[in-house]
Amino acid sequence: MRSSGPPSTITSKDVVGTETVGDPRLRCTGGTRDDVRGPASIVLIDDDWIALSRLRKIIEQNSDLVVVAACRCATGAMLAVERHRPAVLILDVRLTDRDGIELIREITAKSDAKVIVFTAALHRDAIVGILRSGAAAIVSKDQPASMLVSCVRKVLAGKSSPLQALTAADCGGANSLSSREQEVARCAAAGARNKEIAWQLGISEGTVKLHLFHAYRKLGVSNRVGLARSLLQITRQLAAITFVSITFV
Repeated sequence: MRSSGPPSTITSKDVVGTETVGDPRLRCTGGTRDDVRGPASIVLIDDDWIALSRLRKIIEQNSDLVVVAACRCATGAMLAVERHRPAVLILDVRLTDRDGIELIREITAKSDAKVIVFTAALHRDAIVGILRSGAAAIVSKDQPASMLVSCVRKVLAGKSSPLQALTAADCGGANSLSSREQEVARCAAAGARNKEIAWQLGISEGTVKLHLFHAYRKLGVSNRVGLARSLLQITRQLAAITFVSITFV
């Protein structure tokens, strides 16, 4: 069960980590200690303590990865980032004390850490927000643990994914459509004529044309064929993110 609210103070249960001093395995920010590459340092963030403990066990089963801090709140996460300068930060965006997307923006602005969002299924708007915030990857909690570990390694290696073409700009066009523009665009993409769309939505044919004009402009297309292709591509790519780990590097 998640916490009922944000903690009033930061305690050992909010920031729990392996000491960095004297740990010969720990990888520094530059990736080496005494010119020898060690395991990548990881900071974990999830306000569910049980989930956080399980995640830590999963990560530390791998000799090339080491968890340096496990945090239950955004404030603790920022302290851990400043103290440990991790290579990767894994977080659930659904936090009790702060919006997870805002936290990603601050972390990526203040550190070189790669952020992987590890969370339950997300709505499309949330996916767009995560992409724009600077996250390197999204992994669903429904996926096997091996999927997350594989994603961490891909992010560390700077490997891109088959869906690298999906960027914040790509998603932003669809996301910028109003709810009525989306309705009209979907009907038009399905092959409905303006008169049919007007009757179905209870609006005038002129209003349909106006909404289509705005949809064309925002999506960067000039006709219904381009509209259909654009909507289909975005729908497929966003749906794929919900079920697979995907990196944007």
